[in-house]
Amino acid sequence: MKKNRMMGSVAAMLLLTTTVLSACGGANEGASNGNPKSTVSRTSTSASTDTVTENENLKVALWGIQDAFNTAGASDDTIFNNLQQKLNVTIEPVQITWNDWLEKLKVWAASSQLPDIFPNDLAGNLALYRTWAKQGIIKPLPDDLSPYPNIQKIMDEPSLQSFKLDGKYYMIPRMTYPSSSDWVMDRAISYRKDWAEQAGYTSSPKSFDELVAMIKAVQAQHPGVTGISLTNKPYLLTAFLGSFPEASNEKSWIKEDGKWIPAFASTRMYEGIEHLRTLYQEGLLDKDIAIQKDSDGTMKFVNGQSFMLFGQLIPTNIEPFVKANPDVKFEEAYGFMDWYPATDGQLYTFAETPFWSEIYFSNQMSDAKFDRALKLIDYMIGDEYTALVRNGIEGTDYKVENGKSVSLLPDGQTLTDKYPVTIGLGTLGSWYGGFLYSGKHVVNSNPDYAAYDQMLIDKFNDLKANAKPAPINFEVMTMSTPAKDKVATLRADAMNSLFKVVMGKDDPLEMWKKEIKALDAKGLQEAIEETTKAAVELGIE
Repeated sequence: MKKNRMMGSVAAMLLLTTTVLSACGGANEGASNGNPKSTVSRTSTSASTDTVTENENLKVALWGIQDAFNTAGASDDTIFNNLQQKLNVTIEPVQITWNDWLEKLKVWAASSQLPDIFPNDLAGNLALYRTWAKQGIIKPLPDDLSPYPNIQKIMDEPSLQSFKLDGKYYMIPRMTYPSSSDWVMDRAISYRKDWAEQAGYTSSPKSFDELVAMIKAVQAQHPGVTGISLTNKPYLLTAFLGSFPEASNEKSWIKEDGKWIPAFASTRMYEGIEHLRTLYQEGLLDKDIAIQKDSDGTMKFVNGQSFMLFGQLIPTNIEPFVKANPDVKFEEAYGFMDWYPATDGQLYTFAETPFWSEIYFSNQMSDAKFDRALKLIDYMIGDEYTALVRNGIEGTDYKVENGKSVSLLPDGQTLTDKYPVTIGLGTLGSWYGGFLYSGKHVVNSNPDYAAYDQMLIDKFNDLKANAKPAPINFEVMTMSTPAKDKVATLRADAMNSLFKVVMGKDDPLEMWKKEIKALDAKGLQEAIEETTKAAVELGIE
């Protein structure tokens, strides 16, 4: 699931905009196999790249990185060549893919063949994180991070506490957003704004009953259309934003009756479950939710077969949407709807840790090479490089005109065409999810894409101002204990149970109680007791 969620977000991040900052220096000489080499030593004026002399060869693993290095014109990638020169490093790609990365990293760790820098998602497997740290497989960060100010800043993130072992971190988070509250558009609710207006609805529903009435009114005008379809299965939890917002994140824990319990085990689930049963029973929720592939629900929406989508489009969906709906302008047809407020009258949004996956370093590196690797990451997560990855080079790829960044790329050319290694390597340090909302992004030359970007920005700002992130305790959510670590499996069981109950025929609450009770035999109560005890010891209220 995590992969699916991030692939959607990452695709949006990489395709939404195309903009740039100033270049860092002269081009390097190209090398064989499309791998540009740096042979020039220089002193940088950047605080995080002070006086680097000896060239360091860094083996870097990232999804599809070798493909980027093999692309025609890779050796002419100016931004990448400048990066190598600036840091005086030679980056050697180590290929992983979304299909093999987990297994490859485990094999390399067992055989002492890990690359110098590599990603992993050990937030979901903290037992392995502890094992690798204790066995000396991954290198701990230095106690003094002041030479790396960008890294130092993000290591203060509260949700990282579970990664601290004996006072040391062995990872750097790959930030998706600057804050956990910035996930507001990753559980956005897309809808056919034009259909809603035709049915007499010009604003978001204020209650569950109003939501039901809206969907039925739209379906009356568009027979056979599905009410709500899903980007993927976990997005079903979006429906809990109006009743139990903490449950919108399947990993969250809440304190109930003096104990810390997984949100799915709370009695507060009941109202949302009844609402979902009603939506399904009355034909307002996609009947195929349990058997669909991840793209099915989105394509139903794109093709005009559903009124509402839990999730947002990614840029590659926009052109098919426009072709499938030729009689209406994109910005008139598409919009973002708010879910109805919770019982406290508050509008809530999805919240998550502000990072997905982490950067790790092989413990076989010398301290000198490690310092260079940290300088590389520190620069890559900074504002200067972020703008280069997202925008290109100012004056070459874009210009600032009337306060807006305007592309200078010729029609048909993209930053990926021009800087294939930069784009392939670009997300090593960060996902850059907040750049679109910074106001620095290049305005897309395609009017539909530009309209979509502006919709995202406007709705992001609206929700940040008028809604609250789901009140999730990230310290408890990310806490690791032996019994709690096993709850990942129970979460999957609970998610399957939710679909079973929503689509069932017996009393939904009685069915749900039985499903949760069955998890006790799989260690649920043990995890609750252990987590509660650990929270007390840590002083978590």
